[in-house]
Amino acid sequence: MLVDRRWLLRSAAAVAALAAAKPLMGSAEASEVAVESLASSPPTGPTVVPLDLFTSDTFNDQALFALGAASSQSAEVGEVLRIAQLINARTGDPADPGVDAFDAYCDAFSKYGAEIAHLAASSGAAHSVTTRNRLMRSSTYAAQELFFVLGSAHGSREEQVFEKAQSRWLQSVALFDPSVEHAEVASPFGPIPVHFFPSPSGSGRRPTVIISEGSDGQNVETMQFGVTAALARGYNVVLFEGPGQMTPLFTRSVIFTADWNRVVAPVLAWARGRSDVGQVALIGISFGGMLCSRAAARVKGLDAVVLEPAAYDFTTMWGDQKSMALVKETYRAPAEEKDGASRGLNAGFLATWPSMPRVEQFTIYKRGSIFNRQVQREARAGKPLSDYYGLLESMLPFRFSRDFREITIPTLVLANEGDPFFGSQPEQAYELLDSVPRSRKSLVHLTAQKGASLHDQPVGPQVAEEAVFDWLDDQLS
Repeated sequence: MLVDRRWLLRSAAAVAALAAAKPLMGSAEASEVAVESLASSPPTGPTVVPLDLFTSDTFNDQALFALGAASSQSAEVGEVLRIAQLINARTGDPADPGVDAFDAYCDAFSKYGAEIAHLAASSGAAHSVTTRNRLMRSSTYAAQELFFVLGSAHGSREEQVFEKAQSRWLQSVALFDPSVEHAEVASPFGPIPVHFFPSPSGSGRRPTVIISEGSDGQNVETMQFGVTAALARGYNVVLFEGPGQMTPLFTRSVIFTADWNRVVAPVLAWARGRSDVGQVALIGISFGGMLCSRAAARVKGLDAVVLEPAAYDFTTMWGDQKSMALVKETYRAPAEEKDGASRGLNAGFLATWPSMPRVEQFTIYKRGSIFNRQVQREARAGKPLSDYYGLLESMLPFRFSRDFREITIPTLVLANEGDPFFGSQPEQAYELLDSVPRSRKSLVHLTAQKGASLHDQPVGPQVAEEAVFDWLDDQLS
């Protein structure tokens, strides 16, 4: 919702330079680099995984978010459980799903979502609440399909599936009262779509949250990541679609930037220009919890920031650390040396691709396409990556330890027990907050005992939002 809650390589093909790497880096001659497979991240174990809908961790992790969406009336528990049954009946519930299993997952959520959307269309004007809720649920189920479409045999449909999820969500929020407003804000990366939810209570200038999604979250998923909780507490809510996200990514192929301050600043300026906006806090979800550290450090006019959860270095999370180390060592090397390393790494990667499990191929597609337009094109076409070196190089700017040290505004850091992606980075990021007074910063651990384990607490959104908004109430009062 990266490198979001789901944006990391949990297990990836490691295309690494071993003993042959040193002569390779000193030569423009391209030779195949040795290949080995990395194990997946440490198992979370039964004490932190709340429910196993699927044997495949990849499928299970994502489906749990659909269950958690029920807390915001964005899904229905019984519907999600039924969809999981339909998928398993078709696939046999494999631990290592192939293309056919990805197809089954996408098909089941697509068909069920279409049925709910049809019911919404038949609800009629007299039943606007039913229509709104059905549209919201059908959008969530389309978002589930969207998440895995690059693993299916129909990756070329990615933009089409996004448009389906987005249009259903827009139709749903059009039935909100007060009315949701939509605008576009100019930025160095092109127009940024903005969605403003006015507070349903109070008048005059109201406390406002700007919510930044992560690397793969859709607008419908922000309902459980702050929109519902904020509106219930009298806040205004601003959502935006930045580079690497939603409309810019899927329809214009605008990839992520590490300079998230240049994304948040124009959104904040737009919000500050409204007569109903008071103090403003920024909330970063998943990968947004990393990106928003730069915005918090450099954008003037923010009153507080929530990093849910926090992290400061994307490059150390990528599963293939040997190849990442090679790129770090050579990306500033003389052209001949860099070219030799690049060609050798890419040759080894291409040699490994046919034998990679589909989950690993999917993960590289999904996580790579947000950083690199060429990867997006190849992923949609179902082709192996032609420039794996270039993909890893494009991740290098996403390191933020200096930004954490420069934050001065009140900061809340969340950390999830059993987070297989961010690991201990939230706690380490908190320790980097040297410039925030102790009384103005807080670290909250979300645990299995509280029902809020795993990255982004998929089935514990209310627990997290209680912590977030109680803290914001105190800071912005």
